[in-house]
Amino acid sequence: MDTTTFNSSMVNNLWNVIQGLSLSSTDQRWLADRLFESAKADDIAILAQARKAIDEMRQQSEENGNSEMTLEEINAEIRAARHARK
Repeated sequence: MDTTTFNSSMVNNLWNVIQGLSLSSTDQRWLADRLFESAKADDIAILAQARKAIDEMRQQSEENGNSEMTLEEINAEIRAARHARK
């Protein structure tokens, strides 16, 4: 079983457990807010890493006499930052 299938199974099992709980709408909202905040924090960290990598790459480009980054270079840095967070 690959990681994606394993994680998907875990999330489905968690969802089944949550559905089995007797949560009020307030409790459901609280849980949703905690999950959202956690995901948002991860996204912010990924963006910060990507920005740092892009700034470093821009500085290297300028030191080498290039003043602009290509879209491919920017995308590569974003992908690398996302991959580093996994």
